[in-house]
Amino acid sequence: MTSLQNPSSLKETLSSQKILVVGDIILDRYFWGTVERISPEAPVPVFDLKEITYSLGGSANVAANLRGLLVETFLVGVVGSDEKGEILIKLAKDKKIDTKGILKDPERPTTIKTRIIAQAQHLLRIDREERRPLSSNLRKTFQEIYESLLPEVKGVILSDYAKGMFLHDGFCSWLIQEARRQNRFVMVDPKSSDWKKYEGATTITPNLKEFKEVLRRENLKEEDFDKASEYLIEKYQLDFLVVTLGKEGIYLYKPGDGGLRFPSQAREVYDVSGAGDTVIASLSAFYSCGLPLEEAVSLANICAGIVVGKVGTQPVSFEELETFLNFHEGGSHG
Repeated sequence: MTSLQNPSSLKETLSSQKILVVGDIILDRYFWGTVERISPEAPVPVFDLKEITYSLGGSANVAANLRGLLVETFLVGVVGSDEKGEILIKLAKDKKIDTKGILKDPERPTTIKTRIIAQAQHLLRIDREERRPLSSNLRKTFQEIYESLLPEVKGVILSDYAKGMFLHDGFCSWLIQEARRQNRFVMVDPKSSDWKKYEGATTITPNLKEFKEVLRRENLKEEDFDKASEYLIEKYQLDFLVVTLGKEGIYLYKPGDGGLRFPSQAREVYDVSGAGDTVIASLSAFYSCGLPLEEAVSLANICAGIVVGKVGTQPVSFEELETFLNFHEGGSHG
């Protein structure tokens, strides 16, 4: 496990990787404040707003995690022609994410999730979005952008939040086929339980709830992860399968090797929002470096353990990973 013992060579290799993220871009907004009394008007808490912050969410958070791990990152997706879209593009540029592939659609608002947090407690989430497929004109422009970027990158991440980018199944299939035709890996973070649209990807990385929905849809037994995974890999022509298990860590199924479980490396869990984004971003980054699959998953598991210890959607950084590896002196993390 050379990279676990030698973070500096891993750093160099990561810096030379290029990955393309296509997906549903979300702006995360946080209202931070305190609650110290109940309203006299109704039995509800009075929230005293202290600060408003913004961060990259959805596929933009996947891109932020890749940048945190020093990978050169291209982001393709849609925002509204509005102030929130401008904020999002500026946040991405500040992180040195390539934003040429972000298109503005005057027909829809920028998708925004607002979380209200008092004393580090999540009180409420307010969503503003329009879930509908992209217009044919937008799809055509995205295809042109994708074709121009594909030769530059090692692989592609499809980050599906069911907000619009992949609601047209044919578009999703085209993205995967085009990438595979050019020998690029494709990792999919799925929202749909119908995996037909993700067929032919390198891997799909559902969380446990999403995985169980797929098993029910396919009439597979929940108790036997290995058997179900083998069936799904064969049916949807995947190379391997990764299931994120929340506080239980990560499950990997690789044909020929069977199922492997990686126990969680989280010391404290404050906020699981965005952990799936971290897993697919870090797994793609390490896979892109040519690390053995088990090692790539082990490192992705460590990265997920780091981000759930933060409040709010925040990406992992290479420095945090390096600190973890140095602290554990490159011992076994499986």
